[in-house]
Amino acid sequence: MNALKAVFILGASALAACAGAVTLKADAGTAYYFGPAAFFSPDGRLPYGKTDSAVKREVLDGGARIIETVTQPAPGHGMRPKESVTELKRRKQTLVYSASDDKGTFSGTVTFKDPALKSWTYKIKLAKGGEITGTGSLSEEGIKTEKKITGPGRPMLVREDLKPVSEENYLLQVRMMRPSAGME
Repeated sequence: MNALKAVFILGASALAACAGAVTLKADAGTAYYFGPAAFFSPDGRLPYGKTDSAVKREVLDGGARIIETVTQPAPGHGMRPKESVTELKRRKQTLVYSASDDKGTFSGTVTFKDPALKSWTYKIKLAKGGEITGTGSLSEEGIKTEKKITGPGRPMLVREDLKPVSEENYLLQVRMMRPSAGME
């Protein structure tokens, strides 16, 4: 399950190595996304299931830091939703960012392919063994990722298709994931 949590946390971030100093052209500010994350066998043929993800993506310090807060429904009725925070920190003047989460479940790099931070690759090590590799992209249509999880547990392929939403819609989706008052 920690591998799945790490996949969502990384739902919308990444970067590609570049020689010399790179001037970022990333749009600063906060954006919101919502959509499905689908799980498959490693070859992508057999579906394992899917869940929803609500993502708040903050681009800070001129693109030098990216913070993503990912919220997903709880695994059981009456439980709080899962929330994880991932931070990406730019390494010097490159397009390589150090990636880690607030719970210490993974660390590694996201490498963007362009100064606008619109296309990336993942190279993440999971704390309990295994890794996440894959690609992602950001466009007007949203965030799309494809990640392979290997190592102990159940290897799988994860595809995310997150659409841009308003802050109000994002907050509504997060509220809907919470159990009714008194049910926690």
